Amino acid sequence: MKKGLVAAGALATLLAGAAQPKSEHHIRAFLVPQAGSTVHGVVNLTQRPHGGTLITVVAKGLRPDGAYLSLYYDNDHCEIEAYAEDDVLGSYTGNPSGVAVITARQGDDLDEIGSVSVRNADDFSLLACAKVHAAP
Repeated sequence: MKKGLVAAGALATLLAGAAQPKSEHHIRAFLVPQAGSTVHGVVNLTQRPHGGTLITVVAKGLRPDGAYLSLYYDNDHCEIEAYAEDDVLGSYTGNPSGVAVITARQGDDLDEIGSVSVRNADDFSLLACAKVHAAP
């Protein structure tokens, strides 16, 4: 009986270790609506081999022809912080189906990005936030 428990424990430890990647090269984070918004979607972030991150935002629930922009942050809750112009992933409009896709290459590495937002370009209000990493 003891050998079976030891073997099961060793297997559980091995599997737990296998589930934890040594380094993260890709993260998929989900846009969560904020303050009664209907905006949702997904953000894919991929570490680039020689530095920087490729970020793709797929936002849904947008107003057709509405003006939006996405930013990325060090914090994990899309709180406005002092940011540089290159922290803005880009601006875009919703298509007739209320969907927009934007892809941007950023200089920061994946482990430096805490969250990504969708904001109303007219008043900068937060519509959706994707938590990428917990803030240190």
